[in-house]
Amino acid sequence: MKLIQFKTETPFGDRSRNGLLINDRILDLCFAYVTYLSQETKETKPYEIANVRISDNMLLFLDGGELSFQAARETENYFKNILKSEEQIEGPKKEQLIYGQEDAKIIEPLTYPRYIVDFMTFETHYKQSLAKLTDYGLWKRYPIGYKKNPSSIIGPTDPIIFPSGITKWLDFEVEFGWVIGKRGKDIEEADAGEYIAGFTILNDISARDIEIPEVLLRLGPFKSKDFDTAGPLGPCIVTPDEIGEPHNLKMELRVNGQIMQQGNTKDMKWSVYQLVAYTSKDQTLLPGTLLCSGNPGRLHEKSIQRKARLRVGDVVEAEIEKIGILKNVITAKD
Repeated sequence: MKLIQFKTETPFGDRSRNGLLINDRILDLCFAYVTYLSQETKETKPYEIANVRISDNMLLFLDGGELSFQAARETENYFKNILKSEEQIEGPKKEQLIYGQEDAKIIEPLTYPRYIVDFMTFETHYKQSLAKLTDYGLWKRYPIGYKKNPSSIIGPTDPIIFPSGITKWLDFEVEFGWVIGKRGKDIEEADAGEYIAGFTILNDISARDIEIPEVLLRLGPFKSKDFDTAGPLGPCIVTPDEIGEPHNLKMELRVNGQIMQQGNTKDMKWSVYQLVAYTSKDQTLLPGTLLCSGNPGRLHEKSIQRKARLRVGDVVEAEIEKIGILKNVITAKD
């Protein structure tokens, strides 16, 4: 499944909903589940059940655990053939169930993640950024990461506001992310897959000129990665059954069509399962926690990297195989 959040216009303003992306069309998950319960199971209280199991917020959906995922799977299976046809179908109270992507806006699949950890799992990135400042042996021994600001998260097509008050050197990082779907502590590596709800993309937008002193002072990153709109996320959360092997996915980032980053999740020093296990040692992970790989490194030498710093008007595309594309435009601050 490809889980999404989307917004539609109503007489009372924009409304956020949980949905499924099927054949590039948006299915309103809650109303579709109501329809499934009404038509297929003859449930007498479909709205009450759907509001509990599906909700209109992804965090609440994840809190629902297996009951919520089972409801979503039943809904997807019921509507797959309908979505292949041109058949028009409405909810029991004439609710719209199906949208084209031109009729609704896909937003970040997880609004305000409960906790974000961004690791440095790619050796290429380590050697390009920290090798001269740190002990390589320590990097190989410990998965290092930093905590990112949940309120920096934006959607897959939202503008990235250039933080001109703190930086002149804005940069990009395509990253592989995985979302925790079940509460757990001291999770064994062999069991870690059971705790992953799905996979997504993060573009970790960074202010390099202030990141450098933050890292040198051994307490960063802080402002360099926590400013508003610094975290495009999405476009969906793809469930593990649809991803298959998560450690062989192509990664790419483009600026104005020029390829600036390429990598593959097979080159991560630690697997997603090892990182779930490590993070959960003596620490409870909650549904809605987002863990990320860090970026796979650069294709170009430093002189080209510096010239490629982001400017207002640039179009930044971050893509990972089987998940999709983030496409955000750098926009001037008001």
